[in-house]
Formats: sequence, C-alpha cells, structure tokens
Amino acid sequence: MWFNLPNVMLFLRVTARISAILLASAFAASALRQLWPSPITLWMAANRHRFTMLFAFSHTLHLAGVAALISLVPERFSTMAALPTFIFGGLGYALIYYVALAAFSRRKNPELRDSKMQTAILYILWTVFTLAFVLGMRSHVWIYAPLVTMMLLAWIARLYARRVSATVATAGAPI
Repeated sequence: MWFNLPNVMLFLRVTARISAILLASAFAASALRQLWPSPITLWMAANRHRFTMLFAFSHTLHLAGVAALISLVPERFSTMAALPTFIFGGLGYALIYYVALAAFSRRKNPELRDSKMQTAILYILWTVFTLAFVLGMRSHVWIYAPLVTMMLLAWIARLYARRVSATVATAGAPI
C-alpha cells in the first residue's frame, strides 16, 4: 500500500533531512561543547560518535528508499546519464561507512579526537548536504532555508571554536 512513488519520495525527503540533522550534530558537537559548555553540549560531544553512527544508519534507510525508487521508475536510472549519480552516490556511501566505522571504533573513548581523514570526510559530507539544500532553496525556500541555516551554523560553530582555540594557544605561548 505505501510502496508508490509519492510515498517513496516522501520517505527519501524525510530520511535525507533526518540524516542532515544527525550529521550537523556530529559535525558541531565538539565545537559547541568548547564554545558553550552546558549539560546538553557536553552530552552531544560525549555522544558525537553515536550521532555519526545514527547518521550512517539513517542514510542506509535512505539508500533503501533509493533502491525502492529505482524499482518503481527503472527507466530514470537505466541510462548513461544516471551513471555519475551511481558513481558519486556510491563514493558518498563509502565515505559515510568509513566515518561510521571509525566512530564505532572510537565510541568507547569519546575524548579521542577525530583523525584528519574523519574530519576531511565530515567536511565533504557537510558540503554535499549543504549544497543539496542550497539548490533545493530555488524551488522550496521555506523548506530548505532552515536546513541551510542549520548546516551553516554548524560550520560557523566549528570555525569559531577553532579560532578560539588558536587564540587561547597563542595567548598562552611564551614570548
């Protein structure tokens, strides 16, 4: 009954947005803890690896929705024009599963910093989601503007926390 095109498209939109919220949470958690220490930001930072794993789970559900979409309208995906979508989408999922695996291995010690590779991948995923939402604003500004705002605020928090850390480190350095 629910396996029709409008319902699958709704499922894809919902899982993409849930994934974005989880990604933004994982992306900004440590920065928020550093900038505004409070019980919620401490909890977010302590659980940032879980946010990453939940992001991967949510986007795996999204992948199931993509598979359902392909089964409903195979003619859209059986052309050569769809090949880049499969290639870059597959690479995106490989990156998602890499950071999820890294997060899983680090979940016992939440104070461990992310590796440079994890950080780079999080920035790549953040960029992909943010660009998708910015492009979505052309047709549905009221739906996508809050998502773009959330992603930009997560990025700003990271940048500001990095600047604060650099300032504190410079201020404490001997002359």
